[in-house]
Amino acid sequence: MSQSNFTCAYIVRLLTALPALLSLLSLSACATAADTSNAVRAALTNDRLDDRQYGVHYVFEPLIAEGMIRVSIELRNAKLIKSISFRHDKQRHLDFVADGELKHYKSSVRWEPDSPVATISFKSVVDRQRNDGGFDAYMTNDWTIFRGDNIVPTARVRSVKGSESYATLEIKLPHDWSSADTGWRKIKDYAFRIDNPERRFDRPTGWMIAGKLGTRRDFLQGTEIAIAAPQGGDMQRMNALALINLVWPEVERAFQSLPPKVLVVGAGDPMWRGGLSSPNSFYVHADRPLISENGTSTLLHELTHVITRIQGGSQSDWIAEGLAEFYSIELMRRAGAMNQARYDRVLRSLSRWGANVTTLRKKSSSGATTARAVILLHELDKELRRISKGQFSIDNVTRDLMKKRKVTNKSFKRIVEELLGQKSTVLDSHLLR
Repeated sequence: MSQSNFTCAYIVRLLTALPALLSLLSLSACATAADTSNAVRAALTNDRLDDRQYGVHYVFEPLIAEGMIRVSIELRNAKLIKSISFRHDKQRHLDFVADGELKHYKSSVRWEPDSPVATISFKSVVDRQRNDGGFDAYMTNDWTIFRGDNIVPTARVRSVKGSESYATLEIKLPHDWSSADTGWRKIKDYAFRIDNPERRFDRPTGWMIAGKLGTRRDFLQGTEIAIAAPQGGDMQRMNALALINLVWPEVERAFQSLPPKVLVVGAGDPMWRGGLSSPNSFYVHADRPLISENGTSTLLHELTHVITRIQGGSQSDWIAEGLAEFYSIELMRRAGAMNQARYDRVLRSLSRWGANVTTLRKKSSSGATTARAVILLHELDKELRRISKGQFSIDNVTRDLMKKRKVTNKSFKRIVEELLGQKSTVLDSHLLR
């Protein structure tokens, strides 16, 4: 079967499942719209900040002719801030200007605000070319895709004890650009609420897109899904949304804890021909098939990364990458987009691909190593279900890992064996020694 016929056959099955979801989606959309209205009013209230909060308002302004973004950061209630030190790349973060004292060091800039309302501004280079020639950030006359992490450098903040930020981001569009989106919830026009409960100083991280765009959006049981790409490109926005709609009930059952929003951005060449995730969003090249000939899905692989946020520690990247690839297949099987016979053939194919792998303990997992990891995780899932008599599965392990985020081989084994109540035969493998 050709690539196009294979994909079309599955997309037809995906689309047939959508009518049954429409009533649920409309109810969810109404609820989210009300939440958004409340957020807009709250964001525009002048007395939003309490005595222990300082406002941080970021403004991103694309400068097309320069291939840069002008960044402005305004602080309110800045008396709570003693200093902010930005660790920056002097080749990529330029022209710092600020109210108050600004000190330049070898690899950082320290800002000491001197008034209750203070501003710092600088420019950031957008284009980032990878070693293989593709770009993971790019700006044209019509659009730009980048990660906010790279636009605003990491910062070390010295503030009054117990204080925290209330942060927003505004994207100012060139006059002929039509739209912008981020992995953060929108509060007004192209303004977004930046809220990371894990940090006291919120930075606008994750994938972002602006320009002449086409966007498809749904609200799935409290999670906003947005798929955005430049107009006129090859990104299959509706098909991607259909696939996510189909598997979403299984996503909820498997992971349970879901983010408020997931943004998917895509574009064609010269962007990098793969997929890359961040905590609230991910990028995928427009030419990547929704479902590959080997039965895996880059779209669902990266979606799993975004939702689980599991990161491998020393020699344990196989856990994060293996789980993402495992669920890219497993979610489709559970949702009915892949029957058992096809699922078995996919596993046999991955088994052949990873047959020559001698260890999973590598700094970075990809290709054959990840394929072998999928087979081990599939065997582990069967072991968990068999010994617990159906009480536990790989989903339980994954949910525990989601709470920890950073995982090692040792902590992974401990979680599994606590569920089993005994040693795991599957994990007693030469691949992990």
